[in-house]
Amino acid sequence: MFRYSGLLKALAPVLLLIATTTWAQSAPDVLSQETTFLRAFDGQFSGIGRLDRADGSGHALTCKFKGTRVAQQAVFEGRCSTAIIFGTSMRIDIHYDARTARYLGSFHEGMGTIADLAGSRQGNMLSLSFIETAKSVRPNPPARLTITRKDHDIVLTLRGTKPGRGQNLDLVLHPS
Repeated sequence: MFRYSGLLKALAPVLLLIATTTWAQSAPDVLSQETTFLRAFDGQFSGIGRLDRADGSGHALTCKFKGTRVAQQAVFEGRCSTAIIFGTSMRIDIHYDARTARYLGSFHEGMGTIADLAGSRQGNMLSLSFIETAKSVRPNPPARLTITRKDHDIVLTLRGTKPGRGQNLDLVLHPS
């Protein structure tokens, strides 16, 4: 056994060099992929959607958003309104944290919903936990926000994790 530990000590610098070289080569590739994914948020978008409440009431929505991406960060902000007078602004800030290989961010809605976002991406879908903060005016139970790229469109879906509580949101936004 003593011989093997000496051999491991001798090989440790070589193994470390191989692991570091492999990580260094793959890290820029991952950052490049995440930057490419976030590039889909650049530009002007408009579309329709639906907001459904736990009590069964709901509203059709018409929305306009502007997206801006810088490196591994994107800001997506806009306004949605109903055929009635109701309207609200929304802002989604997300960034890719290369250290943790996860997305982090925040959600702010003009009527007082404030949530922290955290999650990861698989393919064209970014899946984020949606946890309202203490600053949120009408706290809802935890939810999941998914942001999916489909061709040139962006699909936003918010689903409560506790059935019968909270709100569900579905938006399909097209480049405009």
